[in-house]
Amino acid sequence: MVTTKGRYLLTKAYLQVTSSIAFYPVMITLGMLSLSWCIVYLDEISVGSYLINKVPFLRIDNASTATSLLSSLLTGLISLVTFSFSMVMIVLTQIMSSFSPRLIPDLAKQKGNQMVLGIIMGTICFITVILSNIQTMPKGPEVPLLSVVLAMFLAFSCLITFIYFIHKVSNDIQIGNIVNRIYRTTRRVLDTEHSSGNYYEQWKEEEEFITIKAWESGYFNAITQDHFMIRARKLNLKLKLLKIQGMYVLKGDPFLQINQPMNDDIMKLLEENIILRHQELVGDNFLYGFKHLTEIAVKALSPAVNDPGTAINAIDYLSDLFTRLQRLTGQKVTQSEDGAAVIVYSTIPFEWVFYLCMASIRPYSTQDVTVQSRLIDLLVKISQRDKHQAHRTLIEKELTSIESGSSKEMTSEEDIAYIRALVQNAREQMHV
Repeated sequence: MVTTKGRYLLTKAYLQVTSSIAFYPVMITLGMLSLSWCIVYLDEISVGSYLINKVPFLRIDNASTATSLLSSLLTGLISLVTFSFSMVMIVLTQIMSSFSPRLIPDLAKQKGNQMVLGIIMGTICFITVILSNIQTMPKGPEVPLLSVVLAMFLAFSCLITFIYFIHKVSNDIQIGNIVNRIYRTTRRVLDTEHSSGNYYEQWKEEEEFITIKAWESGYFNAITQDHFMIRARKLNLKLKLLKIQGMYVLKGDPFLQINQPMNDDIMKLLEENIILRHQELVGDNFLYGFKHLTEIAVKALSPAVNDPGTAINAIDYLSDLFTRLQRLTGQKVTQSEDGAAVIVYSTIPFEWVFYLCMASIRPYSTQDVTVQSRLIDLLVKISQRDKHQAHRTLIEKELTSIESGSSKEMTSEEDIAYIRALVQNAREQMHV
């Protein structure tokens, strides 16, 4: 069991490291360090001199000139990487304070900023290695010609990537781009779920299942499905999840059910393939997208921020996502190639997601006519795309709550009458 636990922790650590803001910078830096040693070796065996002699205008064979040039570039790049890291931290701090701290993991995971920082840091390491080999090589030329030329070109490339970095950061900090990115990612995950063919309107399991308690606390993130399916089929194992993907699981709580008695092989399979994490990445679970958009809308409507335009933007995106979520009906079941069920997921109720989002936004919008009208419009759109009218009662209750809240909180009779007229019009459209 020690080996099993070790593999499980290693899997979690791998996911944590690869989603870290430092992952790509460290990998690129190590790669460029290796490159610098290879280039120095080529200079040492005179391959570099042979190549540079083909383009003599690039030749820098004076040790003093090369040292001064590379020292200046190194100093400038160190200042550049310090400035770049400071900008990243400022952006992340501003987003955390102004919008939502749960947006940080998705922003930090973006590869563009990480690649820029990695290129600059890697170039610093590259130049440092080249500087240490000027007039110190045991054999070969005093100045590693090819290495110096490559160091200059890498420094110039850092300037180009820094311009891209400034452009990228200036775009990332704009809330409209943040909201749009969350929306597009959530929409993509929802569309993938809808087209997967894993949802069944009527699904029943006649076998008896044994309840298993959670072996660790954390957010139920995902199952490494491909590996789990292969091994589960060999063990003739079926798995029923009791918790919704994305929900927090407390150690010792009922977590899942299996169709046979627990043994070491099954426990090993579960621990190694069911990932519990403490981050909320929208690409892993569409529920996080709904949650993040809701938090942005609530934060924008708070007196400290007072940005109803951003809230309206988030509500518009939520209306589209809700209409897509309505299509995910039935039980999600992942089957093996022969059609036997292996993983039966816990159903995600539309009503639960919808209510949590609306109940969070509605209290903060009771005094804003524009936001209230956009919420009513959201309800109308959902109702129009609800072919079987499965959510009519839920929408009717929400309309009543909006009407009641506006009547109590709004001070202008004209505004109250306007909201009542919109609610009445929405009810008429629902009953057409």
